[in-house]
Amino acid sequence: MTSVIEERADSMVKEGKISTVEGVLDQIQSQSPWRGLVILILLMATHLSTAYAISFPNFGGYIPYSRWECVGTSTLCTDRVSRYSDANPDKSPYNSDVLCGIFEDSQSLIVEIDFNWDMSDERSTYAVDWNIYCGTEYKGTLLSSLFFVGGFIGLLVGSFTFDTFGRRTTVIAGYFIVSLCMMISAAAPNTGTLMAIRVIMGIGSYMGLSGLYVYILENVSSKWRGLVSSIVAIGYNLGWTAVLPAFGYLIKGWKWLSVAGGILMLASVIAWFFVPDSPRHLMENKDDKVAAMNSLKRIATLFGRKLDLDEIELESSKKDTAAPPSYLETLKDFIHFPELRIQLLIQMFQWIILAFLYYGFNFSWGKLGKNIYWSYAFSGISEVSAALICWFGQDVFGRRMTMLSFNIIGGASFLLALIPLSFGSQNVLTMQQLMCLIGSMFVSGAWGTSYLYVAEQSPTNHRGKMSAVCSISARLGSFAGPQASLLFTWNKSATLVFFGILSISAGMVSLRLPETKGKKSPNSAQEVEDRRKVFLSKT
Repeated sequence: MTSVIEERADSMVKEGKISTVEGVLDQIQSQSPWRGLVILILLMATHLSTAYAISFPNFGGYIPYSRWECVGTSTLCTDRVSRYSDANPDKSPYNSDVLCGIFEDSQSLIVEIDFNWDMSDERSTYAVDWNIYCGTEYKGTLLSSLFFVGGFIGLLVGSFTFDTFGRRTTVIAGYFIVSLCMMISAAAPNTGTLMAIRVIMGIGSYMGLSGLYVYILENVSSKWRGLVSSIVAIGYNLGWTAVLPAFGYLIKGWKWLSVAGGILMLASVIAWFFVPDSPRHLMENKDDKVAAMNSLKRIATLFGRKLDLDEIELESSKKDTAAPPSYLETLKDFIHFPELRIQLLIQMFQWIILAFLYYGFNFSWGKLGKNIYWSYAFSGISEVSAALICWFGQDVFGRRMTMLSFNIIGGASFLLALIPLSFGSQNVLTMQQLMCLIGSMFVSGAWGTSYLYVAEQSPTNHRGKMSAVCSISARLGSFAGPQASLLFTWNKSATLVFFGILSISAGMVSLRLPETKGKKSPNSAQEVEDRRKVFLSKT
């Protein structure tokens, strides 16, 4: 009897009537993949809005250049401006170096005693409104860092909700919180209130952020994962290097700039209600075949396919037929399977460093250039370039080699930034800026690769947890990242050497990780262990 059943099952497999979710998705996306642009554009838009919310302090609360004027009775102010202009004719005399006494002395100018903010064009930032400058500049960087404290909490919540309630549900809930917080921020009366809001905003943002990459991995054919991941990364990069600066330039008040970000995020949240949930999650984690089939039908419709899914017998890709383990039971795998644990620890180390370097530059371009809009325009070009070379590197050289080479090139660039050269006016570009742009570009590419890399290495029932744990680790780096702007104020050369060492070390540990290019993602911790044994047996 058993042999008859097995023969019938083998016959159905040959006829294409039995398939896993991953197999059906590959069939759906084998033709006319451009029809999936609907979901791709949504992922880009959501990622763009996330970047806007994270980087909002860059333009909502920066210390302006050329935005103040000396009080007539202050000889300290007028003398300093005069001396600075004579010594630095190619730089604007009205900048933070003059304001904070970095040039020649350490005495900072005082609002209403030495200078007044020039608000003739009605442009404002909360740094101006609340006098966050010079000795109190740490309040501004703390506002940025506290966002990532909330992110730490959000990822702890998300690591549970991703695998329990689903990817889409977590994204919708998290980003609705972000949208609401962005709008409420406009009414914040002081830094304390805004700090509390930023923590809550971080919770919501990181509940959804990692879910986007998990969604990509589980709903995109392996053939297109690298390209889609890079395109979505471009959306994030455009959010903080193009959309936010453009809004910051056009919207003169920081409060309206915050409201605009909330509206952008709300539009993305609404659109997610029309997107199917992850069929792989529904099948492998929830063991809900009916829901998985319905989700596959919706995806097929989006891609314009006419697959008769009713003729397909959907089965789990797991080798055993036991009931799905509970959330707590799956945590024991990190104790029983050493390879799973080692890979996770390496990835956590990399994410801490990459997050620190990435956000170190994200919040410091105003320090590395004398025009904040030009600085972010240049960084935008480097970020988009990073996403493109990231895609090329992943698909041509593989994930591991891309991580290794990108980190090493980034580290070398930070060291080359120490060369004292300039190109034309220092208002435009210096060797330091150029090498920092190149270095940050490759760091950004490495981090973009790491999102896809960790998701591809992770077993299905651990993917949400491992992505979340890596992101939780990254919050340590991203919390410290905004403080790098203070390091650049202290000593740029020492900071760049430190950045170079960190980047190179993050690349070297990639040699211990497995290559995942063109390989199916594992479905269990045992499969991760078995793949390592196979690799060792061949070496």
